[in-house]
Amino acid sequence: MLRTVSVLPTLVTMGNLLAGVLALSSLQDAAAAAAEPQAQAGLWNKAAWMIFLGMFCDVLDGRVARLTKSSSAFGAQIDSLADVVTFGVVPAMLAKSLLATTFPQIAPRLLLALALVYVVGAALRLARYNVESARISPEGANHVTLVFRGLPTPAAAGVVASLVLLRHEYQLLSLDWAVLLATPLLGLLMTSRLPYPHLVNRFLEGRRPMTTVMLLVVSVFLGVTHLLETVTAAFMLYALSGIVLFALARGTGYPSWALREETDEAEDVEDAEDVEDAEDAEDVDGGEAEAETAGADRSGAAG
Repeated sequence: MLRTVSVLPTLVTMGNLLAGVLALSSLQDAAAAAAEPQAQAGLWNKAAWMIFLGMFCDVLDGRVARLTKSSSAFGAQIDSLADVVTFGVVPAMLAKSLLATTFPQIAPRLLLALALVYVVGAALRLARYNVESARISPEGANHVTLVFRGLPTPAAAGVVASLVLLRHEYQLLSLDWAVLLATPLLGLLMTSRLPYPHLVNRFLEGRRPMTTVMLLVVSVFLGVTHLLETVTAAFMLYALSGIVLFALARGTGYPSWALREETDEAEDVEDAEDVEDAEDAEDVDGGEAEAETAGADRSGAAG
Protein backbone atom coordinates (compact mmCIF):
# COMPACT_ATOMS: atom_id res chain seq x y z
CA MET A 1 0.00 0.00 0.00
CA LEU A 2 1.40 3.37 -1.05
CA ARG A 3 1.29 5.86 1.82
CA THR A 4 4.20 8.20 1.07
CA VAL A 5 5.85 9.62 -2.05
CA SER A 6 9.14 11.32 -2.82
CA VAL A 7 8.47 15.02 -2.46
CA LEU A 8 11.06 16.73 -4.68
CA PRO A 9 10.70 14.71 -7.90
CA THR A 10 6.91 14.66 -7.51
CA LEU A 11 6.82 18.45 -7.17
CA VAL A 12 8.88 18.84 -10.35
CA THR A 13 6.56 16.44 -12.18
CA MET A 14 3.59 18.50 -10.99
CA GLY A 15 5.35 21.48 -12.58
CA ASN A 16 5.15 19.62 -15.88
CA LEU A 17 1.43 18.99 -15.38
CA LEU A 18 0.85 22.61 -14.32
CA ALA A 19 2.54 23.81 -17.52
CA GLY A 20 0.15 21.64 -19.52
CA VAL A 21 -2.91 22.99 -17.70
CA LEU A 22 -1.73 26.59 -18.20
CA ALA A 23 -1.25 25.88 -21.90
CA LEU A 24 -4.80 24.50 -22.17
CA SER A 25 -6.08 27.60 -20.40
CA SER A 26 -4.27 29.78 -22.95
CA LEU A 27 -5.82 27.81 -25.80
CA GLN A 28 -9.27 28.29 -24.30
CA ASP A 29 -8.62 32.03 -24.11
CA ALA A 30 -7.38 31.96 -27.72
CA ALA A 31 -10.69 30.49 -28.85
CA ALA A 32 -12.49 33.36 -27.12
CA ALA A 33 -10.17 35.91 -28.76
CA ALA A 34 -10.90 34.85 -32.34
CA ALA A 35 -11.93 38.42 -33.22
CA GLU A 36 -8.50 39.74 -32.22
CA PRO A 37 -5.83 38.00 -34.36
CA GLN A 38 -2.84 39.52 -32.56
CA ALA A 39 -4.12 38.55 -29.12
CA GLN A 40 -4.99 35.08 -30.38
CA ALA A 41 -1.51 34.56 -31.85
CA GLY A 42 0.04 35.68 -28.57
CA LEU A 43 -1.99 33.08 -26.68
CA TRP A 44 -0.88 30.35 -29.11
CA ASN A 45 2.67 31.49 -28.43
CA LYS A 46 2.14 31.27 -24.69
CA ALA A 47 0.80 27.73 -25.01
CA ALA A 48 3.87 26.74 -27.06
CA TRP A 49 6.23 28.15 -24.43
CA MET A 50 4.35 26.20 -21.75
CA ILE A 51 5.17 23.03 -23.67
CA PHE A 52 8.87 23.88 -23.42
CA LEU A 53 8.48 24.63 -19.72
CA GLY A 54 6.94 21.19 -19.34
CA MET A 55 9.95 19.69 -21.15
CA PHE A 56 12.31 21.36 -18.70
CA CYS A 57 10.38 19.88 -15.77
CA ASP A 58 10.23 16.49 -17.50
CA VAL A 59 14.02 16.39 -17.82
CA LEU A 60 14.56 17.74 -14.32
CA ASP A 61 12.28 15.34 -12.46
CA GLY A 62 14.22 12.29 -13.65
CA ARG A 63 17.52 13.88 -12.68
CA VAL A 64 16.19 14.84 -9.25
CA ALA A 65 14.86 11.32 -8.70
CA ARG A 66 18.25 9.79 -9.55
CA LEU A 67 20.19 12.27 -7.43
CA THR A 68 17.94 11.65 -4.42
CA LYS A 69 17.83 7.90 -5.17
CA SER A 70 14.05 8.01 -5.10
CA SER A 71 13.12 6.51 -8.48
CA SER A 72 9.92 4.50 -8.15
CA ALA A 73 7.05 2.94 -10.07
CA PHE A 74 4.78 5.70 -8.75
CA GLY A 75 7.13 8.33 -10.18
CA ALA A 76 7.11 6.64 -13.58
CA GLN A 77 3.32 6.52 -13.67
CA ILE A 78 2.70 10.10 -12.52
CA ASP A 79 5.32 11.29 -15.00
CA SER A 80 3.49 9.61 -17.86
CA LEU A 81 0.15 11.05 -16.75
CA ALA A 82 1.65 14.54 -16.81
CA ASP A 83 3.28 13.83 -20.18
CA VAL A 84 0.03 12.76 -21.81
CA VAL A 85 -1.42 16.19 -20.94
CA THR A 86 1.56 18.43 -21.75
CA PHE A 87 3.00 16.49 -24.70
CA GLY A 88 -0.16 14.75 -25.90
CA VAL A 89 -3.31 16.82 -25.45
CA VAL A 90 -1.74 20.30 -25.53
CA PRO A 91 0.17 20.03 -28.86
CA ALA A 92 -2.85 18.42 -30.53
CA MET A 93 -5.19 21.15 -29.32
CA LEU A 94 -2.65 23.84 -30.22
CA ALA A 95 -2.43 22.50 -33.76
CA LYS A 96 -6.23 22.21 -34.01
CA SER A 97 -6.78 25.76 -32.72
CA LEU A 98 -4.23 27.19 -35.17
CA LEU A 99 -5.46 25.19 -38.15
CA ALA A 100 -9.13 25.95 -37.49
CA THR A 101 -8.32 29.65 -37.84
CA THR A 102 -5.92 29.49 -40.78
CA PHE A 103 -7.77 26.79 -42.77
CA PRO A 104 -11.48 27.59 -42.30
CA GLN A 105 -12.23 25.55 -45.44
CA ILE A 106 -11.22 22.32 -43.67
CA ALA A 107 -14.12 20.58 -41.96
CA PRO A 108 -13.92 20.80 -38.14
CA ARG A 109 -14.43 17.04 -37.87
CA LEU A 110 -11.35 16.44 -40.02
CA LEU A 111 -9.25 18.72 -37.83
CA LEU A 112 -10.54 16.90 -34.76
CA ALA A 113 -9.60 13.58 -36.36
CA LEU A 114 -6.05 14.81 -37.01
CA ALA A 115 -5.76 15.94 -33.40
CA LEU A 116 -7.07 12.58 -32.18
CA VAL A 117 -4.43 10.72 -34.21
CA TYR A 118 -1.78 12.72 -32.36
CA VAL A 119 -3.32 12.31 -28.88
CA VAL A 120 -3.94 8.57 -29.27
CA GLY A 121 -0.40 8.11 -30.60
CA ALA A 122 1.05 9.92 -27.58
CA ALA A 123 -1.04 7.91 -25.09
CA LEU A 124 -0.13 4.59 -26.69
CA ARG A 125 3.54 5.57 -26.86
CA LEU A 126 3.69 6.43 -23.16
CA ALA A 127 1.82 3.29 -22.07
CA ARG A 128 4.07 1.08 -24.19
CA TYR A 129 7.21 2.71 -22.82
CA ASN A 130 6.08 2.08 -19.23
CA VAL A 131 5.35 -1.58 -19.94
CA GLU A 132 8.65 -2.19 -21.73
CA SER A 133 10.67 -0.32 -19.11
CA ALA A 134 9.13 -2.51 -16.41
CA ARG A 135 10.95 -5.49 -17.90
CA ILE A 136 14.24 -3.87 -16.89
CA SER A 137 13.12 -2.34 -13.59
CA PRO A 138 9.93 -4.02 -12.30
CA GLU A 139 9.92 -1.98 -9.09
CA GLY A 140 10.61 1.33 -10.81
CA ALA A 141 14.33 1.28 -9.99
CA ASN A 142 16.76 3.37 -11.94
CA HIS A 143 17.57 2.24 -15.48
CA VAL A 144 19.29 3.75 -18.49
CA THR A 145 17.50 4.12 -21.83
CA LEU A 146 19.82 4.09 -24.84
CA VAL A 147 17.29 3.87 -27.67
CA PHE A 148 13.61 4.78 -27.80
CA ARG A 149 11.27 2.78 -30.01
CA GLY A 150 8.96 5.30 -31.58
CA LEU A 151 9.32 9.07 -31.44
CA PRO A 152 9.35 10.26 -27.79
CA THR A 153 6.34 12.41 -26.90
CA PRO A 154 8.41 15.47 -25.81
CA ALA A 155 10.16 15.46 -29.20
CA ALA A 156 6.84 15.29 -31.05
CA ALA A 157 5.48 18.14 -28.94
CA GLY A 158 8.66 20.11 -29.61
CA VAL A 159 8.05 19.91 -33.36
CA VAL A 160 4.57 21.43 -33.05
CA ALA A 161 5.57 24.07 -30.46
CA SER A 162 8.69 25.22 -32.32
CA LEU A 163 6.80 25.52 -35.62
CA VAL A 164 4.15 27.68 -33.94
CA LEU A 165 6.79 29.91 -32.32
CA LEU A 166 8.76 30.29 -35.56
CA ARG A 167 5.57 31.11 -37.45
CA HIS A 168 4.70 33.84 -34.97
CA GLU A 169 8.22 35.30 -34.82
CA TYR A 170 8.63 35.76 -38.58
CA GLN A 171 4.98 35.75 -39.70
CA LEU A 172 5.65 32.63 -41.78
CA LEU A 173 2.07 31.65 -42.53
CA SER A 174 3.33 28.93 -44.87
CA LEU A 175 4.35 26.96 -41.76
CA ASP A 176 0.64 26.31 -41.19
CA TRP A 177 0.98 23.64 -43.88
CA ALA A 178 3.87 22.09 -41.96
CA VAL A 179 1.71 21.93 -38.82
CA LEU A 180 -1.15 20.41 -40.81
CA LEU A 181 1.05 17.65 -42.23
CA ALA A 182 3.12 17.08 -39.10
CA THR A 183 0.23 16.55 -36.66
CA PRO A 184 -0.98 13.14 -37.92
CA LEU A 185 2.52 12.09 -39.02
CA LEU A 186 3.89 12.66 -35.52
CA GLY A 187 1.10 10.52 -34.08
CA LEU A 188 2.12 7.66 -36.37
CA LEU A 189 5.83 8.09 -35.61
CA MET A 190 5.14 7.88 -31.87
CA THR A 191 3.44 4.48 -32.24
CA SER A 192 6.07 3.12 -34.65
CA ARG A 193 9.04 0.90 -33.75
CA LEU A 194 11.52 3.23 -35.44
CA PRO A 195 14.80 3.78 -33.52
CA TYR A 196 15.37 7.13 -31.82
CA PRO A 197 18.58 7.39 -29.78
CA HIS A 198 18.56 8.93 -26.30
CA LEU A 199 20.98 11.73 -27.18
CA VAL A 200 22.38 12.24 -23.67
CA ASN A 201 22.75 8.59 -22.63
CA ARG A 202 24.07 7.35 -25.96
CA PHE A 203 26.23 10.20 -27.20
CA LEU A 204 27.07 12.62 -24.36
CA GLU A 205 27.64 10.72 -21.12
CA GLY A 206 31.05 9.22 -20.43
CA ARG A 207 34.17 9.84 -22.52
CA ARG A 208 33.55 10.93 -26.11
CA PRO A 209 35.68 12.04 -29.08
CA MET A 210 36.75 15.68 -29.27
CA THR A 211 34.57 16.11 -32.35
CA THR A 212 31.55 15.62 -30.09
CA VAL A 213 32.64 18.57 -27.98
CA MET A 214 33.15 20.70 -31.09
CA LEU A 215 29.69 19.84 -32.39
CA LEU A 216 28.21 20.79 -29.02
CA VAL A 217 30.01 24.14 -29.04
CA VAL A 218 28.71 24.89 -32.55
CA SER A 219 25.18 23.84 -31.52
CA VAL A 220 25.26 26.09 -28.45
CA PHE A 221 26.53 29.01 -30.57
CA LEU A 222 23.73 28.54 -33.10
CA GLY A 223 21.22 28.21 -30.28
CA VAL A 224 22.35 31.49 -28.74
CA THR A 225 22.42 33.44 -32.02
CA HIS A 226 19.44 31.82 -33.78
CA LEU A 227 17.39 30.21 -31.03
CA LEU A 228 14.06 29.48 -32.70
CA GLU A 229 15.60 28.43 -36.02
CA THR A 230 18.04 26.07 -34.30
CA VAL A 231 15.42 24.56 -32.00
CA THR A 232 12.96 24.02 -34.85
CA ALA A 233 15.62 22.44 -37.07
CA ALA A 234 16.79 20.20 -34.21
CA PHE A 235 13.31 18.86 -33.46
CA MET A 236 12.49 18.35 -37.14
CA LEU A 237 15.76 16.51 -37.82
CA TYR A 238 15.31 14.32 -34.74
CA ALA A 239 11.76 13.41 -35.77
CA LEU A 240 13.04 12.36 -39.21
CA SER A 241 16.15 10.62 -37.86
CA GLY A 242 14.25 7.47 -36.92
CA ILE A 243 13.22 6.90 -40.53
CA VAL A 244 16.77 7.54 -41.77
CA LEU A 245 18.43 5.31 -39.15
CA PHE A 246 16.01 2.45 -39.82
CA ALA A 247 16.54 2.63 -43.59
CA LEU A 248 20.32 2.88 -43.13
CA ALA A 249 20.46 -0.09 -40.75
CA ARG A 250 18.29 -2.22 -43.02
CA GLY A 251 20.41 -1.36 -46.03
CA THR A 252 23.92 -1.48 -44.58
CA GLY A 253 23.62 -3.11 -41.14
CA TYR A 254 25.02 0.03 -39.49
CA PRO A 255 24.33 1.20 -36.84
CA SER A 256 23.51 -2.23 -35.46
CA TRP A 257 21.64 -0.84 -32.44
CA ALA A 258 18.97 0.61 -34.71
CA LEU A 259 17.58 -2.89 -35.29
CA ARG A 260 18.54 -4.66 -32.04
CA GLU A 261 15.76 -3.88 -29.58
CA GLU A 262 17.17 -6.12 -26.85
CA THR A 263 19.94 -3.55 -26.18
CA ASP A 264 17.63 -0.52 -25.92
CA GLU A 265 17.84 -0.32 -22.14
CA ALA A 266 20.34 -1.21 -19.42
CA GLU A 267 20.04 -1.59 -15.68
CA ASP A 268 22.61 1.10 -14.88
CA VAL A 269 25.30 3.32 -16.38
CA GLU A 270 27.98 0.63 -16.31
CA ASP A 271 25.73 -1.80 -18.16
CA ALA A 272 24.95 0.91 -20.70
CA GLU A 273 28.66 1.47 -21.34
CA ASP A 274 29.18 -2.29 -21.76
CA VAL A 275 26.33 -2.43 -24.27
CA GLU A 276 27.77 0.46 -26.27
CA ASP A 277 31.26 -1.08 -26.28
CA ALA A 278 29.87 -4.39 -27.53
CA GLU A 279 27.88 -2.67 -30.27
CA ASP A 280 30.90 -0.63 -31.37
CA ALA A 281 33.01 -3.78 -31.53
CA GLU A 282 30.33 -5.55 -33.53
CA ASP A 283 30.08 -2.67 -35.98
CA VAL A 284 33.87 -2.61 -36.40
CA ASP A 285 34.00 -6.39 -36.90
CA GLY A 286 31.17 -6.17 -39.38
CA GLY A 287 32.97 -3.44 -41.31
CA GLU A 288 36.22 -5.44 -41.37
CA ALA A 289 34.36 -8.54 -42.56
CA GLU A 290 32.77 -6.57 -45.39
CA ALA A 291 36.17 -5.14 -46.35
CA GLU A 292 37.74 -8.64 -46.40
CA THR A 293 34.86 -9.98 -48.52
CA ALA A 294 35.23 -7.09 -50.97
CA GLY A 295 38.98 -7.69 -51.16
CA ALA A 296 38.48 -11.40 -51.82
CA ASP A 297 35.98 -10.60 -54.57
CA ARG A 298 38.47 -8.26 -56.23
CA SER A 299 41.22 -10.84 -56.00
CA GLY A 300 38.96 -13.48 -57.52
CA ALA A 301 38.03 -11.14 -60.33
CA ALA A 302 41.68 -10.34 -61.00
CA GLY A 303 42.53 -14.08 -61.07
